[in-house]
Amino acid sequence: MLKSLHIKQFTVFQDARFEFSPGLNVIVGDNGTGKTHVLKLGYLFCRAWPDLTAKRSRVNVQRAESYLDERLAGLFRVSDLAMLVRQGSKSGAKLTAEVGGHIPTVQIRMPDEPPFTSPGLPEDMPWDIQIQRTKDTSGTLKAKVVPDVVPDAAATNAFLPQQVFVPSKEMVSLFKGLIGLFEKYREFPLDETYRDLAVAMSTLEPREVSTLLPEVMQRIQKLLGGDLKLDNGDLVFERSDGSQLESQLLAEGHRKLAMLIYLLRYGVIERGGTLFWDEPEANLNPAAIKLLAEALFVLTGLGVQVILATHSLFLLREFEILRMKTPPSEQTIPRYFGLDLKRTQVVVSQGDDISDIDPLVMLDENLHQSDRYLALP
Repeated sequence: MLKSLHIKQFTVFQDARFEFSPGLNVIVGDNGTGKTHVLKLGYLFCRAWPDLTAKRSRVNVQRAESYLDERLAGLFRVSDLAMLVRQGSKSGAKLTAEVGGHIPTVQIRMPDEPPFTSPGLPEDMPWDIQIQRTKDTSGTLKAKVVPDVVPDAAATNAFLPQQVFVPSKEMVSLFKGLIGLFEKYREFPLDETYRDLAVAMSTLEPREVSTLLPEVMQRIQKLLGGDLKLDNGDLVFERSDGSQLESQLLAEGHRKLAMLIYLLRYGVIERGGTLFWDEPEANLNPAAIKLLAEALFVLTGLGVQVILATHSLFLLREFEILRMKTPPSEQTIPRYFGLDLKRTQVVVSQGDDISDIDPLVMLDENLHQSDRYLALP
């Protein structure tokens, strides 16, 4: 899970700190304030350990440098990392993250006890890197990653559950052949979050039913009238009567809800992992947003960290309603972040309540709209 993120001189951020909740985290702000950048950086550092240790190799500075250099370029789709350094910065950018991993642990519980929300003992995985401008052998000024701190002291058997990033564009209709297109074309016009999600979805359905499929997920399935399934490498929608429908023929909003159920049923979203979601409310009607909000809220109570960026005041209100209806003993305290562009830098406000966000752009615009409507003759 992502504990904290400190961003200095990176894209629109001069100096911004984020302290995350292990449960629900909501980032709001106007366009161009860096919401997606925060999600991608969090995802980068949460994916780094499992990617670097996938071949049972130790994490060290040299391997981390190569990995982070390539991944930053792929996630942000830049040919030169210097483009990620905030304009006017002479010293480059600095990124610091605290990630919480786990050490495998035997867990015993009685049948009537709820499942554990953590998959193991906690293990800290700190990251501290710089993006510095240097000259290459030809004298051209380029930027590269310089890791100052990597989690090389973490236990060799430490692990992070699968991290999932759901981008803002709907993914289901793009699934077929997406991995091959990334491999074939160097300048394919999508960032690597799409490829990562396609790879994660290209898996077999586990024999055991996920413990993260509560009642709200069943209601979504009832609304959709079926489920997404992987059939010979293609995503198809199987109706309740057994007939199949090409996933592209589903309404776009329904494809998004169906994908969430798919990610849970196929074990892509795991207890102890983090779900990053950019604008989950896009193309959903209010009734569907309500179901989505309930599903995400329930997941946070089952040990899944959720970090999302949104423009939807409706979604925010649903989270608040759910929070007020849930006993404190059954929920984790959420975290809200407001990003506001002031002059040439983004200022971050954060807190455990929506009222801590200053200003709440969506609320301001809703109030202005109400005033304009009431002023009409």
